Amino acid sequence: MKYKILCTDGFAKNGREILEKKGFEVIYCESLKHDELLKKIPPFDALVVRSSSTVSSDVMESGTNLKVVARAGVGTDNIDLAAATKRGIFVVNAPEGNSTSTAELAFGMLLALARFIPQASHAMRDGRWEKTKFKGSEIAYKTLGVIGLGRVGREVAGRAIAFKMKVMGYDPFLSKEQFESLGVIKAGLEEIYKTSDFITIHAPINKDTENLITIKELKMMKPTARVINCARGGIINENDLADALRNGIVAGAALDVFTKEPFNEPLFRDIPNCITTPHLGASTAEAQDAVAVETALSVAQFFEDGFVSSAVNLPVGDRKMLKELKNHISLSEKLGSLLSQLAAGEARKITFVTSKKCPKMLGCAAVKGLLVNIVGTNVTLVNAYLTAKERGITVAEEIIDSPDVADGSLGVRLLTKNGEFYVSGRIFPGETPKITQYNDYNIEIDSEGTILFIHNADRPGVIGKICTILGEAGINIAEMQNVRKHKGAEALTIIGIDEKLSDKTLNGISKIAGIISVKQIKL
Repeated sequence: MKYKILCTDGFAKNGREILEKKGFEVIYCESLKHDELLKKIPPFDALVVRSSSTVSSDVMESGTNLKVVARAGVGTDNIDLAAATKRGIFVVNAPEGNSTSTAELAFGMLLALARFIPQASHAMRDGRWEKTKFKGSEIAYKTLGVIGLGRVGREVAGRAIAFKMKVMGYDPFLSKEQFESLGVIKAGLEEIYKTSDFITIHAPINKDTENLITIKELKMMKPTARVINCARGGIINENDLADALRNGIVAGAALDVFTKEPFNEPLFRDIPNCITTPHLGASTAEAQDAVAVETALSVAQFFEDGFVSSAVNLPVGDRKMLKELKNHISLSEKLGSLLSQLAAGEARKITFVTSKKCPKMLGCAAVKGLLVNIVGTNVTLVNAYLTAKERGITVAEEIIDSPDVADGSLGVRLLTKNGEFYVSGRIFPGETPKITQYNDYNIEIDSEGTILFIHNADRPGVIGKICTILGEAGINIAEMQNVRKHKGAEALTIIGIDEKLSDKTLNGISKIAGIISVKQIKL
């Protein structure tokens, strides 16, 4: 299948070329108005945007084939994440490509504030030689407060240390050891406000960071302090900042981002100690190329692997670990799919069972695999838990600390109105995924292809007759196992076959004397 990808907002050519070389059908529109996007999106499987397009819920509703939305950049505030998650649409960004460019701009802002570079340039352009007016300050041995030590914040901190600045940082997600490795002093927000000579913000905009800095926080700062925001508009209250600058509460500010963009308000125009730029953080040739490559590779990975580690609406913590868990995610999904085909009755509770604490993504994969056969193909790793909840199915996790459970084993238990069903599997050496248990039966069988699960009486001749029918139908057996709890008990025969059985052949097996039940499974 050739997937269709719509790229807009000036998405760089090198990114489009990568997608085309990988066999995707790429349609490029330099820019699209919102109503144009609504009309154009229906046949596309993926949408790639930068910051101009707003991918709201109505776009996703119109995009009936939409599976992934990619933001060529860091921020995703122009994409309705809640609507995407509900519809099972992956939202990916490019968090690494423009880190250097944004960090360099932020540090350039810091130097420009310290030495009045824009103001002095304007004066010279107007024919004014005002050397004494623009007496600046050195930044060496001054204190820089960095709010948010993600990729960009760390880059800025490194540059500041190279300039002999004392760097303090606030980031609730970093450990003490991580602060120490960066050479940054761990500090609280209030300490940063009160002691920093320069404060630079590198945090996302969310309910915790919106209006993080208002007149209250600005009044905590030194009157010589200067504030820089190259992250997201709305983190600093713009009206409060303008008042603080006019009244000498702080000495200066540099803003590259605003609450509403494009920013055409006159709020800062008459404030000489405020530098403003039109969201130039990622506006370098190098950043645009790097972001385009990163975005294109993420979109390609999604269609090749069924998930992508850079998705911002996946319920995960350590994204780096996702790349290492590719086979485990696949196995978890197949266990869920297997169980949905073997179990009988309306699903009530799904429990993901492991021998140790595992990333939540593995549980999502198991739930997805189970629900796809019940609900349909619109269930993805993104909305699996939400879909289960909407259908009244409880999702739980269980860790079994027992010597009887193999280390690294993954299991899925399903409670239905007809009873409880269980399957498990694990990754064997060589990264080979195997199914290792079905209910009380210990087995070892490949986790892909067409498989027959046959419950039969434990007596001579039954398996022979099954094989005879398969042979007469021209069906090749790939692997086979027969297990029982004890002699004379009901047995489980599992047969991996090379192609799907016809209804006639399946009925023929079910009519063999001693056959209790037979199910054909596709993984």
